[in-house]
Amino acid sequence: MAQEAMPGAHTGMNRKSNDQREKALIALVARYETATQKQRPLFLAEEEFEELLIHYFGQHDYDQTLEVADLAISQHAYTPDFYKWKALIHKINLEEDDALATLEQLNIYAPNDEEVMMLRLEVFVHFEHQEEARAALDQLYNVVSQDEKLSLLAFFDGLLCMQENRFRESFEALTEAIRLDPYQEPAYDELLNAPELDPFRQDIGRILQRQVDRDPFNDITWFYLGMWYDDGGNDLAALDAFASARSLNEARSSYDLEYADKLFDLEMYEPALRAYTAYFEAEDAEESYETSMRIGRSYQLLEDYVNAKRAYFRALEIDPEMYDIYQYIAECCVAQEKWGVAAYNYGRAVELPNHTADCWLGLALCSSATNAPLEAEQAFLKAVDLEEQFSDAYVSYALFLVEHGREREAVRMLEDVQQRYMDDALAYGTVAIFMICNRRKQALILLNEALSNYYDQREQLFNWHPELAEDPEVIALLQLHQE
Repeated sequence: MAQEAMPGAHTGMNRKSNDQREKALIALVARYETATQKQRPLFLAEEEFEELLIHYFGQHDYDQTLEVADLAISQHAYTPDFYKWKALIHKINLEEDDALATLEQLNIYAPNDEEVMMLRLEVFVHFEHQEEARAALDQLYNVVSQDEKLSLLAFFDGLLCMQENRFRESFEALTEAIRLDPYQEPAYDELLNAPELDPFRQDIGRILQRQVDRDPFNDITWFYLGMWYDDGGNDLAALDAFASARSLNEARSSYDLEYADKLFDLEMYEPALRAYTAYFEAEDAEESYETSMRIGRSYQLLEDYVNAKRAYFRALEIDPEMYDIYQYIAECCVAQEKWGVAAYNYGRAVELPNHTADCWLGLALCSSATNAPLEAEQAFLKAVDLEEQFSDAYVSYALFLVEHGREREAVRMLEDVQQRYMDDALAYGTVAIFMICNRRKQALILLNEALSNYYDQREQLFNWHPELAEDPEVIALLQLHQE
C-alpha cells in the first residue's frame, strides 16, 4: 500500500523547522493537552489545528490525530482538509465504514477537489472496493496531467490489477509508475515485495538496472536494486548497490542500516560497526532487537566482550524474552573466564522458550567449571535429550564422566551412541576419549575409519586432545591417509 501522505501536504501544511516555530508548537501541544485533560473548551484557528494534526501524525499517535480532527471539524465544519485527515486515519486504523462515511461528507464540501478524489481512490483500493476504485481511477485519468500524479495513478492501477488477479497488468502498471516518476518509492516497494510478482523477478531486475543506467544519481533505484540483489543471494552486488545509495543520500538512515546489515552478513564486522554507528547518528534511527544483536555479535567476534555485552543488554531491554541474548552474554563471560556469571546467563537462557541444546551444553560446561557436578550432569542429559545427534554434547559429557572417574560409563555411552549414528565430530571426539581412557588400540582403529570418512575435518581430533598432534602413531595414520 502507498506510503501515507498527509492531507494538504502539497498545499503548504508542512511546518517549518526553525526554533521559534518549534517553541510555538510545544506551547500549542501543551495548551491542547491541558485543556483535554481538564475537559476545558478550547477554540483554535485552522492553522493551529493543522499544526496539531501534523504533530500527532508524525508521532504515529493516530488515535490522538483522530481526536484532533474531530474537534477541528466541530469548530470548522466547512474546511475539507480536516475531513481528509479523518478519512486517512480511519483508513490507517482499518475502520472501513467510518472512512467511507467521511469520504461521503468530503463529497459534499469538495466534490471536485483533486486531492479528495485521490484520497477516495486510495481508500477504495485499500478496502478492495474494486468497481468504485476503477471508476475513481478513470475519473482521475481525465483530470490529471502531471507525471508525478500520473505515476501515483499507475501505482494504484497496479494494486487494483493485483486484486483482480491480473498480475501481468499489475507488473506493467507498477513499471509505468516508475517510468513516470523514478522517485516514486511505493511502486519500487510493491514490485519487489509482492509475492504475486515473483514470476517477473528477472524482468524487475532488468528494469531496475535500466533505471540506474538512465539516472545513476537516483538513490532510490540503487537501494531497491540492492534489495533485488539481496533477495537473489548476490551479497557483494547488494553491498555495492547499498553503498551507492548511501553515498547519494546520506540523510536516509535506512540506507546505513541495510548497508551495515549486509556487511555483517559478509562477516566484515569492523566496517559494519562503523555503518551501525552512522545509522544511530540519525534522528530517526530506531533501536531494535535485531540491530542490537548484530552489533553485539560483531563486537563479540572481534573479541571486544565489554562492548558486546553492552549491546546485548540493550537488546535485553527491548525484548527480555529472547533466549539467545542470555546465551551470547554467557559466551562472552566464558571468553573472559567468568564461569559463574556465564552459568547464570546460560541458566536464564534455558528458562526461556525456544532455547537450544547449545544452551544446555553451555550450562553443563560452566557448571562443571564451577564445581557443580550434579547440575552439570543434569544439563548434559538435557542437551542430548533435546538434540539426539548432538555430538559435541556426547563427547563433552563423556569427558566429564572420565574426569569424575567414570571411564566405563563414558566408553559405554559413546559405543551406544555410535550404534545409532556417526558423524565427524562424534568420530574424532570418541578417538580422543578412548585415548584418554588408555584404549589405544580401539582408538587407532576408530581413527583410521574416521580419517577414511572425514579426513578434511581431522583438526577436530586435536581440539579435543591437542597432545595427539605429536603422537607418532597418529602422525603415521595422518600421513597414510594424506598419501
